[in-house]
Amino acid sequence: MSGTSATGYGVVAKTLHWLTVAAFVLQFVVGYAMSTETDCDPPAEDRSGGDTSDAEEERIERFEEACEARVGDEGSLDTAWADLWGGGIGVDGIGLPELHILLGLAILLLGGLRVAWRMIAPLPPWDPRLTATDRPLAHVTERVLLSLMFVVPLTGLALVAVSDDLVALHIAAHIAFFVALGAHLLLVLRRGLLPRMLPGAAYVRKGRA
Repeated sequence: MSGTSATGYGVVAKTLHWLTVAAFVLQFVVGYAMSTETDCDPPAEDRSGGDTSDAEEERIERFEEACEARVGDEGSLDTAWADLWGGGIGVDGIGLPELHILLGLAILLLGGLRVAWRMIAPLPPWDPRLTATDRPLAHVTERVLLSLMFVVPLTGLALVAVSDDLVALHIAAHIAFFVALGAHLLLVLRRGLLPRMLPGAAYVRKGRA
């Protein structure tokens, strides 16, 4: 079944869930790869002691410029944003900054699809393994994670398109996401609920409030 039922989540809900997981994993990998690729000094520069020929200085400068163009710093993200919307980038020109922005837009799209699907196919009844204490926690963490599907990429896009001063807000959104994700995973793993989101899995449930 594509929707939800008394036995669990359907194909569409599971597909959207795992696409979301994949998009966030790839997004964070790309984002942190961009932030750690910051050393653009050639290995031989420190050993030269500053005594280099004009040709060597020119080579070092070319190396640093090419490296900085690949590094996902704020300037590169600004350029990537302008190129993506200005049509100044080709398929061969997509690097980490462009991919980072595109993944953010994809996460926003997935968030919209998940909200729309929730309206079409309501959540199934509660899993009987969830206690009366677990259910409010599950409800809150699911709502927070769904909200952060919009907040995290929107603060990132605002950081690039509006102002670098919003970096603190973007970091705060990251922290909130990891806290909510940790609480969600702890509950899922503690109650053995992960299999219910796997293909072909279905569980009989009690009524959900």
